[in-house]
Amino acid sequence: MILDMLKVAFIEDDPVYRQSISASLRLQPDITCLVSAGSVEEFWEALPSRAEIDILFLDIDLPGQSGLEALPALRQRFPRADLIMLTQFEGREQLLQAFSSGATGYLLKDFPALQLPSFIQIVRKGGALISPQMARWVIEYFNPPKTGQASLTAKELQLLNLFADGHSYQEAAQILGISVDGVKYYVKKLYNKLNVNNRIDAIRAIKGNL
Repeated sequence: MILDMLKVAFIEDDPVYRQSISASLRLQPDITCLVSAGSVEEFWEALPSRAEIDILFLDIDLPGQSGLEALPALRQRFPRADLIMLTQFEGREQLLQAFSSGATGYLLKDFPALQLPSFIQIVRKGGALISPQMARWVIEYFNPPKTGQASLTAKELQLLNLFADGHSYQEAAQILGISVDGVKYYVKKLYNKLNVNNRIDAIRAIKGNL
């Protein structure tokens, strides 16, 4: 008798990949695929009222709202769920933004569908899913280089210069062609690297290393 049926959901726009995943899950007696959707919007429409999900696999690049954009709302709706991002491409910024927005795992879509149930069991036992080639980026993020201008990226330096010129978050976002949330993401990274808590101290830290 199965006491705990694991409820899994998928948001993946590739129908062939999505169907292969669903087929592999149907072979598992202790896993049920609650929702399999091609977009975030389709997921919300298909989600049963008051349904809970244990694990949600979410593609980053989706039609309509992207996986990254949907993360905050998904995390709020499913506070105890594991939210695992899926992507075809390596991307340091996307990975770090995903974890900052509530993701608990990050996988490159280079694994066969039949391997997914074993991944799910890892999560079920309290493990974390992250592709090995990306694990180093997470380690480097939480163990940044010594404070100094050389450790900052071009985008971070550009943002810092905008702040030094008196620009607001909104103005910096317009100049850099990114969202305000994107600016906040870079600011968080910048503060972490410089070991400061505000823009004034960040500017002072850079000037002190010139």
